[in-house]
Amino acid sequence: MKIFHVPCLEDNYSYLIIDESTGDAAVVDPVDPEKVIASAEEHQVKIKFVLTTHHHWDHAGGNEKIKLLVPGIKVYGGSLDKVKGCTDAVDDGDKLSLGQDVNILALHTPCHTKGHISYYVTCKEGENPAVFTGDTLVIGYIKLN
Repeated sequence: MKIFHVPCLEDNYSYLIIDESTGDAAVVDPVDPEKVIASAEEHQVKIKFVLTTHHHWDHAGGNEKIKLLVPGIKVYGGSLDKVKGCTDAVDDGDKLSLGQDVNILALHTPCHTKGHISYYVTCKEGENPAVFTGDTLVIGYIKLN
């Protein structure tokens, strides 16, 4: 698994999570879809879906546009009603897979917003997991040892 940050706005980030065995990628909070897609092209990966942490514009504001730029893409988030562009709601304990080796666990973390979701991402044995927390804990993600 590889993770790349994509600087967005003046002080925010989106993230590409890449399954190295397939070249499949997920993007976390694509507020600036053009930058995210350019980064995916640079790394020669295909974006399969979006993981949205919460409904605020600086995290979910690019969801509708990325759906136009990547037809058929799924957009996961904590609420179909509140998260702009959300196609598939996730709740605490829901699991997703990316490619062959990346597993994603949705964790309901209602601190910053009531429907906030953090994503705990694991890969092969021996690789460090990561958690994407949106604005609940810190800006960014935490690489766990």
